[in-house]
Amino acid sequence: MYFVDRKKINEHLVYMNELIRTFKELSTPANKLETLVVERIGHMLIESMMDVGNMIIDGFIMRDPGSFEDILDILIDEKVIPNDEAVSLKEVVNLRKSLVQDYTSADSKVIYDTIVSKEKELSAFPLHIKRYLEEELGPVSAFLPE
Repeated sequence: MYFVDRKKINEHLVYMNELIRTFKELSTPANKLETLVVERIGHMLIESMMDVGNMIIDGFIMRDPGSFEDILDILIDEKVIPNDEAVSLKEVVNLRKSLVQDYTSADSKVIYDTIVSKEKELSAFPLHIKRYLEEELGPVSAFLPE
């Protein structure tokens, strides 16, 4: 095991939770501003999840991922997240291409509907990460080594 920066991982998980809370206040985008908000939240949910996945993979010296979906596959193999939830999370991750490469033609309704339908799994992701870290590293200590 290399160094696992729990503080940085936690910052990403807190950010993810904030995005999910904000997203719950939205409805199907009806104008350009709402469309941009949905797209940005979708993009940042994906990036946060993938960044956390990569930090876990690197910190625990798991196999190298070949794709964004592979990050989730590794987290399944290593018992970080359950397989049934990963299937749903992959649907969210698959939005990344339209958000990052095909953004001029991204379908905000599809993005919105996908996130709404996978909100339970997105909300559970931080809980699975925290559980895994506690099982592997023990509880968080208020004291850092000097």
